[in-house]
Amino acid sequence: MIKAVLIDDERPALRGLEHLLNNYPMIEISGMFTNPLEAMEKIDKIEPRVVFLDINMPQLQGIDAASEILDRCPDCDIIFITAYDYYAIEAFELHAMDYVLKPVSAERFDKTVQRIIKKQKHTIPQEGEKKLTIRAFGRLRIGWEEQEPVKWRTEKTKELFAFLLHNSGRVIPKDEILEAVYSDVDPEKSVHQLHNGIYYIRKTLHEYGIDKKHIAIEGNYLMRLGEAETDFLLFEEYFNGIKTDEESRTILEKLEGLYTGDYFEDGDWIWAEAKREQLRMQYLDAMLLLSGEYLKEGSFNKAEVLLQKIYGTDPYFEDVTSILLRLYLNTNRRNDAVKHYRRYEKLLSEELGISPSPEIRKIMKEF
Repeated sequence: MIKAVLIDDERPALRGLEHLLNNYPMIEISGMFTNPLEAMEKIDKIEPRVVFLDINMPQLQGIDAASEILDRCPDCDIIFITAYDYYAIEAFELHAMDYVLKPVSAERFDKTVQRIIKKQKHTIPQEGEKKLTIRAFGRLRIGWEEQEPVKWRTEKTKELFAFLLHNSGRVIPKDEILEAVYSDVDPEKSVHQLHNGIYYIRKTLHEYGIDKKHIAIEGNYLMRLGEAETDFLLFEEYFNGIKTDEESRTILEKLEGLYTGDYFEDGDWIWAEAKREQLRMQYLDAMLLLSGEYLKEGSFNKAEVLLQKIYGTDPYFEDVTSILLRLYLNTNRRNDAVKHYRRYEKLLSEELGISPSPEIRKIMKEF
């Protein structure tokens, strides 16, 4: 599928483009905006292949919008929609692929769409094509499906790649990288090591067969992710999509499958700690919701397995122990409840010097 974004401050014109594009199943409309400023805020996340852009809008001129879109999505094609033919010269100077005059005719529009399809066909993953996966949960791994992952030249090169990935889509100031990744290196040597690290990352990705449509390291320390499945980005997308309707169960189960360990847990990197804690808490909150779904439907075994997994991730999370004990209470499993309670009590005593809360002790008295 070719992801398309439509930007025109006139809603009827926007609907007209939508109507025309509905005749082309290879093109998926991923966003429609009457406000170009709103489109600029969301374009990075959408990552369109083509943008149909009105050239004359009050909030932001199409020429300026095109420049910003190409900065954010270098592989994107721009199609200008204009009422004035003389804009075409300026459009092509900006490397726009084509322009279409208003009112848009179906015949002229078809020629433009056929050009889009022909140009982008070779960049669309074909059926059976290998998928590149990036895993930041647990041990950092990047590689093609069913192949050994990338092997890094040094641990410092691996950390530099992880830091660029952590900040993907953002130009990182050199001093920020030096402070985060090379603070333990002699300042006189750190810049040289940074330049070498970028060189070896590019070299490693190239030798492994990863091209710029999958991962690009650009200019001033900017990583752009293209056709790569990245677990923590998918996790954030799913987490932000949790709803209270029938879709929530499916989304929660996807989250459970993605979280295979803490964020970059194989790297003792201070710069990753805040993100690691944020993702862990999001995971715990989501899994509590999922365990609640299982309990509602009477899937007590599923709920117990999930709650024990959460307990293993964060044994100090009181809500998990509370729900587990109530599960054992409701299923008449006193021995399992006592076993878990004693384990929890011992942990709190030895590690924190405290006792279980009155709420937890109250549950045990109900047995």
